[in-house]
Amino acid sequence: GYRVHDSSGEEVGEIEDTVYDAPSDVLKYVVVRGRPIPAEQIEVDAGDQRVSVPYEARIIESAPRMEELSGAFDEAVHEHYEVQM
Repeated sequence: GYRVHDSSGEEVGEIEDTVYDAPSDVLKYVVVRGRPIPAEQIEVDAGDQRVSVPYEARIIESAPRMEELSGAFDEAVHEHYEVQM
């Protein structure tokens, strides 16, 4: 799978799952160690099978655990990462 690197370049894990928005089929989250990371800000290097995210490892590790999608869950995740919806 694709390796995920945080804002300092440290590897934080591999993508375990991807979550798409059902109506639009747009990638919403990549899941690393059971934690969702908003896909809007990721950079993918397909050649190296590497994904870079603009968050520190501690932010990812303290994110809400992945659960069934809902408006409240999306809001909690975006609030955690301080990403504008």
